[in-house]
This record gives sequence, C-alpha cells and structure tokens, in this order.
Amino acid sequence: MFEIIRPGYPRLGRVPGLACAAFLAGATATICRADQIEYSAYHVGDNSKNTVATTSFSLAKTLWLRTTILLDVELDQTTAPPLADGVTGASRPARHSKEEFRKNRGQIIGGVEQGIGDNTKIMGSYYFSQETDYQSQSFTGALTQSFADKNFTLTLRGQYSLDSVGEILADGSISNRFKETHQLSLIATQILSATTNIRVGADAMRNHGFLSDPYSKFPVSDPLSSGLLLDTITERHPSMRFRQAAWAEISQYLRGLDASVVFSYRYYWDDWNLTSHTGTMQINKYITPDWVFSPEYRYYTQTGADFGDYSKGSPGSYDAVDSKLRPFGANTVGAGVTCFLRTFSRNHPTWDFMNNSSAAITYLRYFNDVVPRNFTADIWHGSLKFTF
Repeated sequence: MFEIIRPGYPRLGRVPGLACAAFLAGATATICRADQIEYSAYHVGDNSKNTVATTSFSLAKTLWLRTTILLDVELDQTTAPPLADGVTGASRPARHSKEEFRKNRGQIIGGVEQGIGDNTKIMGSYYFSQETDYQSQSFTGALTQSFADKNFTLTLRGQYSLDSVGEILADGSISNRFKETHQLSLIATQILSATTNIRVGADAMRNHGFLSDPYSKFPVSDPLSSGLLLDTITERHPSMRFRQAAWAEISQYLRGLDASVVFSYRYYWDDWNLTSHTGTMQINKYITPDWVFSPEYRYYTQTGADFGDYSKGSPGSYDAVDSKLRPFGANTVGAGVTCFLRTFSRNHPTWDFMNNSSAAITYLRYFNDVVPRNFTADIWHGSLKFTF
C-alpha cells in the first residue's frame, strides 16, 4: 500500500494509486499454485489528522486447466480535518476548508491469466477507480517465461493509465484535466539454492498531462513590503516526466534460526533531476510452526527536483513547493504477526477449510524530516487469506 515506488511519502487520499500493479504482481506470483480469497483492511492516520480507511476483497480462481481469473474490489474513505487558514490542503476543495471533509473512492480490477504449456503465462487486466474529483483507468499486460526447470523466470509487464484529474471549484462544479502514464517493467527471478533466491528488475515510466496537485496552493508575498500578500497561486509542474528505477532483492532462509531475511535496494531517477535510494530489510521468524513474527525497516532518501531542462527556457515557471519534490529522508519501522489458522483446525475436522488459511496484522510507523513540519503516519493493515 505505502509503496514508495514513486519518490516521496504517500499522498493520503490516493494511497492505493499503484494497487493495480501491486495486486497483479502478487497474484501472478501465487495463483499458479492454488485458488485464493483474501480480505484486507487498512487504516492510515497522519499528524495532521488526515485519515484513510480501506477495505478490499481479492479473488484468484482457476476456471479450468491453466486459466485463472483475477478480481479485486476496494473501497476507501478519506477524512481531512478543518484547516486553520484555508490556504492549502490535501486533495480537498477550498470551499470545505473550514469544516471536516470526507470523500469516498472505489476501485475494481478484473483480469485473466492463461498458461501456455508448462513454462509460459500471459496475463491481461483492466483497472478502474472513481472518486468525486478523480477518475483513473488502466490496461495491463504481462508475459512470464520460466527456464531451467523453473529456476529462472523472466516477466515483462506493460501498463497504460488514463486519468481525469479533477478539482472541486468554489461553486461546487468540477474542473477536469488530462493525465496519462505509460509504464514498462522487466523482472528476473533466480533460485540460487534451496534456501536462497534473488530478484532484480527495472522500471521505466512516462507521465504526460497535468502533473500537479490542483489543491496545492501557496501564498506569494511582496519582498519589498514586509511580506505583503500579493496572490495565492496553484502548484505548477511541467506536463512531461520520464522516470526510471532499478532494484534488487535477495531472500535467504536461515535454517539454524528457523527464519528468513529479505534485503532489497532500489535506485530511482527522473528528468526533473530527482533521485532517490530505498533500502529495506525484513525478518520472518517462526515463533512456533503456526506463528510468524516479522519486523521490518525501510530507509528512504531523495534529492530535490529542479525540473531539469524543462525550466531552462522559462526560469521560475515551475516550483517545488510540493514537499515530495524537496530533499528529505524518511524511515518506516514496524512489525507484523502472521497466524496460520491450522493451529485451530488441527483438532477440529469440521474446520478443515482453515488448514491452508492465515490471518495477519501489521503496524508501521512512518516519519520523515521534511521542513518546516515533519510528516508522520501510523499504518495498520489486517488481512485474512484462504487458499484452496
């Protein structure tokens, strides 16, 4: 959910922005073995008292040999508190600046994965999400090919997204702006041994259209008049952005500790001259055969954006008031607990449906050093998974 694939901290109100890619990536990696149903819930709250509550349902169902359908339905509600000055806000109209503002969002993903022989799979999907002032749809296709008795796997994935970026105006009407995204990913997975595997990947993305936040406004003062307010203007960004990333992940099972450890690193750069580094470590420790404790830590750091060659022709045309485009570092730390429900069904034959099921809960604390006010958030995630 809090992907930090894009630079900066997640924007409340649009936390599941890459849910389509994340869901399909996870589904493609697991459903080839069994059908699966999963119920999930998230709750996110930051230090400005913005909150996001999300519930989702995911299904991977084999219709016949090597053909599987994918379905994901998600609903979330964003709540933003009243603002003291009404100058800026997180995805909220100015006319609601003095009162609590709530809006709902829904999304649905439908897809099909088809096996071709024993070593090839193709997948296609459609994603649609809708909220009061934002609409998004995307089309995704993927090809997965296994080699060397499935010890080496390559996945090529492409995605096209078309968004309508809306702004609720003072009179209640909505002004919409166009945005599109092209994305291509290549992922390689290699099993090195019975206890070690490695994954590497590269992502390329092209954003085009309205790339600003219509609700991000800031005051402009007269430097010669002791800060006299001249105007309040809207965030301004170029209409094009090319983004790239390369990453690697290694998973190692430690027999002596009955645990696994996962390390990952990601390097990102774009033509707005913003670069970032992300390092993650997670440990999965079996406390008992049915209980797993999973502490994790992620560190993220980025440079600021100066908009590169886009700003050379007209200096000062673009601004980096958006905190996510400034230099900062961020930390995410927390832990999760997973319970395999077979611990309850082992002595109850009528509960056999729980034998391959699990429940999990995770808490994460996010904080960064953005000036002038550090951003912090508490993230809770719970899930119930049934595999057949």
